[in-house]
Amino acid sequence: MNTNFKRKAFVLTGFIIISVQGFGEVIVDWNLITVRATKKAGMNSNLSSRIEAIEAIAVYDAVNAIDHIGTPYHFSSSSAATASEVAAVARAAHDILVHYFPDQRPSLDSLLQKSLTDITDSGLEKAGEYIGTAAAASIIELRKNDGADPDISYPGPANPGSGQYRPTPAAFKPGIDQQWGRVKPFLLLTDSQYRPVPPPGPTRSEFKTALAQVKEIGSITSTSRTDEQTHIAQFYKQDAELTVNEAARVLAINHHTSTAENALIFVLTDIAEADARIAIWDAKYTYLFWRPVTALNANPAGTVTNNYTAWTPLVSTPPHPSYPCGHCGTVTAGFEVLKTFFGDSNTIELHTTTAGEPPRIIHSLGEGEGENEWSRVYGGIHYIFDNIASDHLGREVALWTLKKGPQRKTN
Repeated sequence: MNTNFKRKAFVLTGFIIISVQGFGEVIVDWNLITVRATKKAGMNSNLSSRIEAIEAIAVYDAVNAIDHIGTPYHFSSSSAATASEVAAVARAAHDILVHYFPDQRPSLDSLLQKSLTDITDSGLEKAGEYIGTAAAASIIELRKNDGADPDISYPGPANPGSGQYRPTPAAFKPGIDQQWGRVKPFLLLTDSQYRPVPPPGPTRSEFKTALAQVKEIGSITSTSRTDEQTHIAQFYKQDAELTVNEAARVLAINHHTSTAENALIFVLTDIAEADARIAIWDAKYTYLFWRPVTALNANPAGTVTNNYTAWTPLVSTPPHPSYPCGHCGTVTAGFEVLKTFFGDSNTIELHTTTAGEPPRIIHSLGEGEGENEWSRVYGGIHYIFDNIASDHLGREVALWTLKKGPQRKTN
C-alpha cells in the first residue's frame, strides 16, 4: 500500500489502515459495472446514486463479515469466516444489480463468473458467495420501502410569479423526482437536516448581481466566456455521480488500496453523494426557485410572453428547480470524502460521456470541485448562490457521513 496514503488516512480521519495483501481491484471493477448498469437502465443521478450506495453497502458489509475490519452498516456476522473476499464482493454486487435490473442478468452472470475465475479454492469461493448473498439480501430488505417509488413529477404552478420555478425550454418537461427529497436517507437523520437558507428574492441586489453574471457568461452567444470555460461547461454536464465514482476508481488504482480499504472508501463516498442528492432535492422542491433561463426571459410580474427568445443558455436547462445546485453538492460530498482518504493533491484524468469533449486533467480534488461548480454558471443553468449553498451542503453531508458511517476498528 502507498505509504503516503496510509499517513494521510491516519492523520485526517484517525482510521487505522490494516495491511492486506493484494490490490482490491474487484471493488473497483464492480463499481464501474454498477455505474454502467444504472445508465444502461436509463437512470438519472438520483436513481443511480441510490443504487450505487446500496451496492457499496452490500460490498462493504460482505467484506466486513469476513475481515471484521470495522463497524457494519447493517449486515454482520460474529464468526471469523474463512472465505474469499473476491467472491463475497462479486456476489454481493451481482445480487444487488440483478435484483434492481433483472433484464441485465445474462451479462451480470457472465461478469460474476469472470470475477470468480481465478479463485482456486472452491470452499473459500462458496463461503464468500454465501456471505455476499446474505449482505445483498440484507440491504435490499432494508431499502425496500425507502420512498424512492413511485416517481412524482412537478408540472409547475398554474400562474407562476416572479421567482417561481416552472418547466423550461426546450422540452418544457415537468420537474423530475419531486418525491426525492422525501426518500429515506442512508445516514442523515432527516432529508432537511442540512437544508440551506432560502435563496435571495428577485428584488434583492444579491440576486440581481448573480443574474447579471450568468446572463453575461452563460449565454449561448457569450463573447466573454473563454474557450476553456466553454469546455468546462460542456464536460461537467454529464451526471455528477459519474465524475465522483470515476475519481474514486482512479484514486484506488493509483494508490494501490486493498480490498478492505476500498470497501470503506467506496461505501462512504457513495453514501455521501446519495444523501447529498436527497438533501438537495428536499431544498429544491421546498424553495421552487426559478432557473436563469426563466428569470432572463420574464417580465417584472414573472410571466414569460416572448417564447423564451430573449436569452438562451449554453447548456440545456435540466428539468428541476434551480436552488440549490444538484451537481455541486453531489461532487463536493463525494470529493470531500475522497480527500479524507487520499488528500487533496492528486492528478486525475477524468472522462466524460459527452461526445466530443476531451478528458480533463485536474491536479487536486478541490480543483475538480471548483470546475464542476463553475461549469453550471458557464453553462447558464445556475446562479452562483445556488452553487455556494450546495457546496456547503455537500461538505456538511460528507462530514456527517465520515462521523456516522462505518468506522474502522482501532485495534
